[in-house]
Amino acid sequence: MSERSYADECGAALALDAVGERWALLIVRELMFGPKRFADLRSGLPQASQNVLSQRLKELEGAGVIQRVKLGPPARAQVYELTSAGVALEPAVVALAQWGARLDVHHGSKMSADSLALLLKALYRPAGPSTVSVALQLGDDQFAIHLDSDAIQIKRGAAQEPDAVLRGTVQSWWDVLFGSVGVEASLDTGAIEITGDRAAADQFLESFPAPGVFTGTGSLVDRAAG
Repeated sequence: MSERSYADECGAALALDAVGERWALLIVRELMFGPKRFADLRSGLPQASQNVLSQRLKELEGAGVIQRVKLGPPARAQVYELTSAGVALEPAVVALAQWGARLDVHHGSKMSADSLALLLKALYRPAGPSTVSVALQLGDDQFAIHLDSDAIQIKRGAAQEPDAVLRGTVQSWWDVLFGSVGVEASLDTGAIEITGDRAAADQFLESFPAPGVFTGTGSLVDRAAG
């Protein structure tokens, strides 16, 4: 817990005492889909200094949100992972991502692979009744994604026997899924690559409709109209 406190017994205030400092919830985001080494966290949060990141990790560990574990051979590395309490924050983080995706604010900064994965989780709307498994490969980052009519499951790591494999950069897939670049155009330029069952890939691609956008008066309108 941070040394600063709201000194308020409201559950929301107590939660903010634990995870309300800058970078804290983004650390939770980076660990939502699997453990990470300190260096990987730095890569996903490049604007956080090493000292600040170390301090936030210490605070989150003290609050019981994350823990350090040592991987066995051959890795033999120390990683950070969410505790049960940290995992319980997932609905709140997803809800924040859903709300934030509707803000008409853009900084022009790069997204981490986990940022894109969170956005997929936040904006998922089933596009069909079929169960689909895809592997999303974003450079060195890989995610196994399982879709069904009720939910989307995303885990960091290689997918086992996926229906389709999608490759590209974080930016190229953001452009396809949430921007104005078409799938076929991106395939033609080589910005993305799709192998395997194209019907399964298409169902995946159709499962993330662009969110509405809040206007200056706070009303929610279709993004194209906004």
